[in-house]
Amino acid sequence: MPLYEYFCPTCNDTFEQLRPVLKADEATDCPDCRQPSTQRVLSLFANTAKSEGGMNTLQSMPQSMAQMPMGGGCCGGGCACHN
Repeated sequence: MPLYEYFCPTCNDTFEQLRPVLKADEATDCPDCRQPSTQRVLSLFANTAKSEGGMNTLQSMPQSMAQMPMGGGCCGGGCACHN
């Protein structure tokens, strides 16, 4: 079951919910204020692992991209458009 992230406009906070894909866009209650929210947030993730030397390394990414600065968001390094 996928993990989705939602934004609650009532308490101005984000929260996560494990939900079936078919219910991803349905309203879900905020765990803090219990108000329904349908505002899904784009969740980003990174997969890291320890190398033999103990350094963190990025996985599932070409080596050329792993060495590039990442800023997140389009044209900040996160989308790989490099503009």
